[in-house]
Amino acid sequence: MLLTDVLRFSYKVLSEKKLRAILTIIGISIGPLALVMIYGVTSGYSNYILQQIQGLGQNLIAVMPRQGYRFTKDDLSTLSAINGVVDATPFYSTQGGARIGSSTQTVFIYAVRYDFIFKAIPSLKIMEGEIPAETDIVKCIIGHDIAFDENGNQVYHVGDAISVTIYKIQGPGRIQARRVVFLVSAILSKYGGAALLNPDMTIFISIGAAERLIGMKDWSGILLYVVDPSVINSVTDKIRDLYGNTVSITSFYAIAQIASSITGAVNFMTFAASMAAFAVAVAGVAATMITSVIERTREIGVLKALGFTDGQVLTLILSEGVVMSLIGGGIGVAIGSMGAYMLAEHGLTIHAGATEIIVKAPPNLTPELLTVTIILTIMVGLLGSLFPAYRAAKIPPAVALRYE
Repeated sequence: MLLTDVLRFSYKVLSEKKLRAILTIIGISIGPLALVMIYGVTSGYSNYILQQIQGLGQNLIAVMPRQGYRFTKDDLSTLSAINGVVDATPFYSTQGGARIGSSTQTVFIYAVRYDFIFKAIPSLKIMEGEIPAETDIVKCIIGHDIAFDENGNQVYHVGDAISVTIYKIQGPGRIQARRVVFLVSAILSKYGGAALLNPDMTIFISIGAAERLIGMKDWSGILLYVVDPSVINSVTDKIRDLYGNTVSITSFYAIAQIASSITGAVNFMTFAASMAAFAVAVAGVAATMITSVIERTREIGVLKALGFTDGQVLTLILSEGVVMSLIGGGIGVAIGSMGAYMLAEHGLTIHAGATEIIVKAPPNLTPELLTVTIILTIMVGLLGSLFPAYRAAKIPPAVALRYE
């Protein structure tokens, strides 16, 4: 019995009961549709967020004092001397308001050594201009979304002045506003939103600019650059031994590990939830095939009387379920892929304090995902048809021929 004969026979049987076959195929397609669409979108966002965290600097550790503790140059020397630390620098951080296009928006301001930040975060790239000298306190580097408004029009060019209003709390009910003007020395390429750090909405200035122009005195923290991500844990343990609860430690490498665990769990739950649709499809195929076998009992008896073996009858019935699964799987994958791109186009909104970041990431429709989906769909047809096929194969020809 040739494969073409089996497929032709399956198509003939399904075409005789078109409505029932169509409804069964629709039920089968729901599983691959859900798996491809939901898993593809969640996996795409998970991979994007993980890449953004990893791009923030795998060798970077931020040490910040808790309330009541102030860093000094002695702390900088102590942290620099820890085994595995190859560079360290203090930094200041604050927020301000800057005019971007037709509105005033919140921008982040980081005062840090320029050479350090570009070494620690290698994914930062200069789109236009050049890095200013550390001694040039009036110049700055601005993020892409500060230089360009929401319509993509460039509002700041290299050499332009950008005015930033910085608010400082002086005491209960006392807020001081300080306006500072910087000259744009360089513009960063588009980085992409990240919840922990958003370079696109950041103004990078020198440490001297923060102290002399803004009037900042207490360091916001100290950044450490380690020789390799493998020493992150030992360095953080040493810092905790030295400072206890007087400081907080942030490691983007550790955050990436946590994010990887979380995204793995989310992907697993999404995959498990999609399996429910496949389980329902198995029951649907089984119901359809049992009904088909009962209706064709006499036909099966004729086939066996003509010399068809139990194995051949089993193959014919199984092939019907597999053909429906392949059709349903193809439809589900096609619609699921289109749905995944439509969902991803809306973007994922992340709220980071007063800042709203919209992340857009393409769905992760890998060949592995599509292959697994098709295999699972074929298994639906096989499992759903197995019992009806076994039952059909065991019908005695004499009994089948007398069946009304």
